[in-house]
Amino acid sequence: MIDEMGKALQEKMAGYREEMLFHFKQLLKIDSVRRDRQPGAPFGPGNRQALDYVLELSKAFGLETVNLDYYIGYSEYGQGEDYICSVAHLDVVPPGDGWSHPPFAAEETEGTIYARGAGDDKPGVISGLYALRCMKELGYKPARRIRVIYGCAEETGMEDLDHYLSSQPLPSFGFTPDSDGYDIVNAEKGRMEFRLEAPLIQSPLLRVTGGLASNMVPALVTAAFDRSSLSAEELKRLPELLAGPHLTCSQEGETLTVSFLGASAHAAMPESGRSAISLYAAFTCRLLADRADPLTRFIDSHIGSDWNVSSLELACRDEHMGPLTLSLGLIEVEQGRIRTVGDIRYPTVTNSRLLQTQLEALAAQSGLDLKLLSAVDGHCCTCQEEFAILRQVCLDKGKPEPKCRSIAGGTYAKKFQGRLVAFGGCGDKVHAPDEFVEIPDFFDHTDMVSYTLYRLSCPREGSPL
Repeated sequence: MIDEMGKALQEKMAGYREEMLFHFKQLLKIDSVRRDRQPGAPFGPGNRQALDYVLELSKAFGLETVNLDYYIGYSEYGQGEDYICSVAHLDVVPPGDGWSHPPFAAEETEGTIYARGAGDDKPGVISGLYALRCMKELGYKPARRIRVIYGCAEETGMEDLDHYLSSQPLPSFGFTPDSDGYDIVNAEKGRMEFRLEAPLIQSPLLRVTGGLASNMVPALVTAAFDRSSLSAEELKRLPELLAGPHLTCSQEGETLTVSFLGASAHAAMPESGRSAISLYAAFTCRLLADRADPLTRFIDSHIGSDWNVSSLELACRDEHMGPLTLSLGLIEVEQGRIRTVGDIRYPTVTNSRLLQTQLEALAAQSGLDLKLLSAVDGHCCTCQEEFAILRQVCLDKGKPEPKCRSIAGGTYAKKFQGRLVAFGGCGDKVHAPDEFVEIPDFFDHTDMVSYTLYRLSCPREGSPL
């Protein structure tokens, strides 16, 4: 049952709806895709601008406001030795093509806002910030500090949290409002990002490029071939291959350009997409056969559209988390070498050290060079007392009783040593064109985040406070 302070908080948040919506849209208009490091902007100027925007609001609301070198920042309210927190992120994945609304215009159409970040994860930023403002204005005295953390590199390796945890203590408990509903996501697969490359020697392949981010199934890959370098047999095979599905082609002089048309998806759920890299590899290997470079042959033989990579030794599965999946997000040719960047999501039956050993062996067997770019093993949170509070939050707000579950996606939770869960979210078409959130869902999310922070910060039964 919602108590008097809980009701007052709900009414206070509702009174700021128009203002919250304005600041939400302004935040969505900031292109906060990670870009090259600049002085005072470790993840690029867009990320810095977004963090500045939020922290300036925090200061204006009279909250304790901390900027940790533009890697990450936070707002805080209350007193106490320990703290509970929500952790949201300001960075977004590249928008890509296929949008019917400008990705950074925050266009509103019939009660729906379209923008990159509309679901992932800028609603969580605004929700947490206003929750602290409203609790402060109501004079609420929490039993422990409440901290709302704003990250800047969740989509690209989470170095922001490494920086945060190098100087800040762990919370007693927290959540990231970066999920697809109000179940308690207390377990996540691990994630490994890696690069494979090989030399491109005397090949008819002139160049290939495609993909937007390592954690996105690529929707487009473009390859150029020197037609004059094709053998008679290869030229004979070419017309049938060019008549295949999911590609377009053009020719200028002796340069044949082929575009492979996939379907974008989050790397945590690659089965919902179609990899343009796999389409490219299948075409090239059927055209060039043994003349295809080692990397392209490896992709076609061992990855293709088999997200579970059942032909590789690293394939495995867990009863609760499901199978290991592998997807390739980027491919390019540069300085005579062809390279691809991939993303592995793996259950807790394996770990990054074992996977790296297996990948190194597979790469060596195929004449490829491997570089491990990042790896974070999976996690499982077992904070049953806090889970009971989250269940009560949902029941108090008229939502179904949440269940604990695991996901293949990666959130900030896995960086907090079993003290964080993913809980709550809004919006749809995350990592896809025309990402959106319906305004009533946004307001519901702000209410849920504020009430969750309130309930987690209340004195526990038996507490001396």
